[in-house]
Amino acid sequence: MKKFLVSLLVLVLCFSLFAGGSSEKKGGVVELTFWDNNGSPIRTAIFEHLIEVFEEENPDIKINFVPVPNGEAKSKYSLSVQSHTAPDCGIITETWMSEFIVQNALVDLQPYLDSWDGTQYILPHILKSIRSMDPLGRTFGLSFSQTLPAVWVNTQTLTEAGLDIPTNWDEVFEDSYILTDKAKGKYGFTMRGGRGSSQQLEQMLYMYSGIPEAFDENGKSTINAPEHVEFLEKFAALYNVATSEGDITNGSAEIISAFDSGSAAILFHNLGSFGQHRDTLGLGNFDAVTALDSVAGGPVLVSNGATDCVIFKDSKHPDEAFRWISFVASQYASSYFNDIIGQVPGNRLSLTDPWVDNSPQMKQVAEALLSDSVTVVTLPFNVTGWSDLHNNVLEKGFQEVLLGMTSAQDYLDNWAASLTQLKSEYDGYMKSIVK
Repeated sequence: MKKFLVSLLVLVLCFSLFAGGSSEKKGGVVELTFWDNNGSPIRTAIFEHLIEVFEEENPDIKINFVPVPNGEAKSKYSLSVQSHTAPDCGIITETWMSEFIVQNALVDLQPYLDSWDGTQYILPHILKSIRSMDPLGRTFGLSFSQTLPAVWVNTQTLTEAGLDIPTNWDEVFEDSYILTDKAKGKYGFTMRGGRGSSQQLEQMLYMYSGIPEAFDENGKSTINAPEHVEFLEKFAALYNVATSEGDITNGSAEIISAFDSGSAAILFHNLGSFGQHRDTLGLGNFDAVTALDSVAGGPVLVSNGATDCVIFKDSKHPDEAFRWISFVASQYASSYFNDIIGQVPGNRLSLTDPWVDNSPQMKQVAEALLSDSVTVVTLPFNVTGWSDLHNNVLEKGFQEVLLGMTSAQDYLDNWAASLTQLKSEYDGYMKSIVK
């Protein structure tokens, strides 16, 4: 039995090296291994088409596509980096990037971007966000897609009540109260009070205030700004008045279900839930507002970061890998992917393609992103410990605010102190180890 287990382990390790490692040049053709971090039948079909188009235009390159289930992707990438069996290139979420920068695992793409014609068409806020992941401002990712938060409204319910689609948060609050009829089980707003709640709150705070940066010039968090305290007090007042009492434990599935069932008229989520709303409510019965006017004046978009292609340093063919990922970020590929998936392209030219005009939600986003008047705020997910702070501290604290156990001011002051400390520690560490 022991001999069998040893043989099996050797076989598994060999398979891992074969499946994960960067590819070689065979018969004049460079083979690249490319991982997708959110493998699904739909995405596999998309990439199979894009690979076919790319290989026809680049006969000297063959792409070996490996779809990885989302729940396994982060750990598989980490293990492949540690064992030097990483793929040539792959897709990661931007929130993962810091970990790989710390491990010196990624290729700096800036030299490639300097000579690539397509660089000028990548949305500026995305490039800024990616560069913020590195204390030296290097560019370790190339984006082709992003998911932006939005206020979803049931247009049929609003119309019956004689209300217009809200343009700012105060109108959202007012409409939420008007549209609530507890006796009929109808609520104006469905609130996420459970898993992921504080991350959504962070997005709403900056949409409301219009404060453009998560930290000031001294590295102090702006999360406890007076405008944010004001918002949280108004938002918490909705709980169990214009929302269901059970909302305090809601996650994303529960709030989407409440909205799609018609029991709640307004939902804060992201554009990724469009397909579910379409299938349940039907086109024409709902809409999304991605850029509400802030109290500072003008519309604000909040970025959760982008979906990025990266090249791993284990690759023996980074030049060919960049040819592939730059194709993924091109107008054609970015449009093809995001049109099917229902997300926002990272390429400015893609935002002018016909499919965008055919989607009211996407058209609104495109107009905002291409406008000089919109403010784009990027959240501080580049700081190591940001996710842990939300998951282990901030979600519980938000529930305490809703229940009246903690004031909005105290909650945001503690949040700001923790985030400021995390940033100071992160910046100091990164500058000491960066190469």
